[in-house]
Amino acid sequence: MNEQLKALRSDARMTQEELAEKMNVSRQSVAKWESGESVPDVLKCGELAKIFNVSIEDIARSFMGLDQSIMPKNKYIFGKCVIGDNRIVIPDEALRVFGLKNGDELVLFGDVEQGMALSPIKSVHSFVQEFVNAPTFGEKK
Repeated sequence: MNEQLKALRSDARMTQEELAEKMNVSRQSVAKWESGESVPDVLKCGELAKIFNVSIEDIARSFMGLDQSIMPKNKYIFGKCVIGDNRIVIPDEALRVFGLKNGDELVLFGDVEQGMALSPIKSVHSFVQEFVNAPTFGEKK
């Protein structure tokens, strides 16, 4: 986790001192977390999750060495989908998270530079608005 914490802080363009100030701890505490010398208590993990917009579960798993990837809240990488007989097989976890079931209709969007995306037909209007209006897919103006 120490490397991930450093990366999260760096991605947020925050110094150790700025993070320490937000969390009401010393810069040395942040430095120890990032070096792996110590880990924050559960309350500080909650604060880290809020500051970096990730789940506390991701933070806790990372500090326990159970997971090496932290994703922003509500963002997922489900793994590979398989195309066979002109069909796409979607991972079970993705179906569960998005409440999809057999027979649900999806719309496939594509951008040669950004890739492809699937959206349930019922939420296509809002998805299309973001897809068409975002300077880079997924980014807000």
